[in-house]
Amino acid sequence: MTSYDYVLKDGDYDTSCDYLEFPNPAYIKQCYRRAHTICQKAGITIDDIVRMRPKFWGFNRHLVAMRDPAVSTILGIHWNLCMGTIARFSHDQPHLVKLLEDLERFDICGEFLLTEVSHGLDAYNLETTATLLPDGSFELHTSNSGAAKAMPPTTPWAGMPRVGVVSARLLVGDVGRGVRPFVVRLNDANEMSPGVISQPLPKKSGSKALDHAITTFNRVRLGSDSLLGSLNVSSNERSDFLDLISRVSVGTLSFSMGNIPALRQAAYIAGTYSLRRHVAGNSPSQRVPIIRFSTQYRPILNALSQALVFDAFAEDAIKMFCQGGLSSAVNHSVATCFKATVGPATQITLVQLADRCGWQGLFNYNRIIEMASTLKGNGIAEGDYTVLCIRLVSEVLLGRYELPPAKIKDCRLARHEAGVWQEARDTLASVAMSSHRGKAYNTYILPRSRALVEASGHRMAYEAALDKEGFSREVLALFESTCVMSDLGWYCIDENGSRQELLAYDAEVAEKLLPRLRELLSETGAASWTTAPITSTEAWDELLRKLPVYRCNGTNREKPRL
Repeated sequence: MTSYDYVLKDGDYDTSCDYLEFPNPAYIKQCYRRAHTICQKAGITIDDIVRMRPKFWGFNRHLVAMRDPAVSTILGIHWNLCMGTIARFSHDQPHLVKLLEDLERFDICGEFLLTEVSHGLDAYNLETTATLLPDGSFELHTSNSGAAKAMPPTTPWAGMPRVGVVSARLLVGDVGRGVRPFVVRLNDANEMSPGVISQPLPKKSGSKALDHAITTFNRVRLGSDSLLGSLNVSSNERSDFLDLISRVSVGTLSFSMGNIPALRQAAYIAGTYSLRRHVAGNSPSQRVPIIRFSTQYRPILNALSQALVFDAFAEDAIKMFCQGGLSSAVNHSVATCFKATVGPATQITLVQLADRCGWQGLFNYNRIIEMASTLKGNGIAEGDYTVLCIRLVSEVLLGRYELPPAKIKDCRLARHEAGVWQEARDTLASVAMSSHRGKAYNTYILPRSRALVEASGHRMAYEAALDKEGFSREVLALFESTCVMSDLGWYCIDENGSRQELLAYDAEVAEKLLPRLRELLSETGAASWTTAPITSTEAWDELLRKLPVYRCNGTNREKPRL
């Protein structure tokens, strides 16, 4: 083997700017203009948000949510996290009504600044402080670099005023009174407010650009009416904190619903491409559409079945969330099951669909890889899947609450759910565990957490679709088989199944659904929302017309050397 010794001088390989590519401020401003337009068209009111009416839930399930994912992120934060939090206090603090009306019209953009560089899902330990001053006002301050708020958009690039709900540790006479929310004017249409510092982060890979930023506060003076709630000493600071961030649980469910239109859109793009793209057949004159190959049609059918089943799951989860009767902890567990099931499954499917589009799947203009990157980013930013699952599993295994029980206990996915949860309980019983924070729990239970929650989510999704009137049994059979394939070993061992039989059944249910492919693609409703050039010859030719052209202009007269 030949070894090479690369000796580089200073300046030969400067990497200092490799990752400092920032979003285009003009594009960012366009995103906020689009958000304003959609806000006006949607007509979502303060009451829709507070009472979580169908209009509120419907936005993230609509194909418009994936038309420009950056806009959906803007509005998700604006409606749910900012307006939803402020509105809870407006009854006792009427001065907030005017602000809410401005937010409802999107004359002001709302942000939600909770997590910090050093405090993500442990935000209860955040370090930003709000100190009560003698005149009743407050001083908001970032105590150290780890206390900087990450990563809500806060720059002036939006070209419009912004207000943020900022979570800070309230100090009264140097005594902490827990985390409280404050309304803070972040900037006007042109510049930041005094003492508020926003540092835009470089672009995220793959997804639509947004002005995500690191935000700090340098002794910012806030009025006495900026505090949401009262100065009273809390009897249970942790409980009050969880109540304060209750809209985060709503976001866990609502943000995750964006996976549904993404699956519909991606299935339509990859399906339409696969129907029109041909390769050579058995003879030089024969041309075969690539949709004939199972490696091509299977991920497309998976996406279509998942979109339909997950939409039914969304309807069921909304009912459980909004109809009452369940504790806030169980509500959050339902949202976590939805997110942990729908998000990772969508990621796998979208990546497969992008792969099946070949080199065309690498480019954002064909949307699939862009949607995958956006949804992955949203899922992580809203709350890491693994940590959410660890919390849910720990609470259930400790007996603090139970997930909604299976309606049909003898169905295949319900048996799987019961089986894997029992395995976890048996492990707890067989290993000496001092606590759920000990080494043994960390070793044996934590790695299983996502699979346990996913098993419950599969069962819930299946039940929701089964209960929905007129739902296709062929679609449901494919979804069920896909779930079985995700834990094939369990079904072979615990259900005494034959691997060969399960694989054969999986192939058969997909083949049985294949004749309905065109029908299912049409039913996605994605045609009018599709901009991907890969879907038609006309769209591809239009893209070529827009690309820069470089050709010889005749000035280079030197003949090529042979």
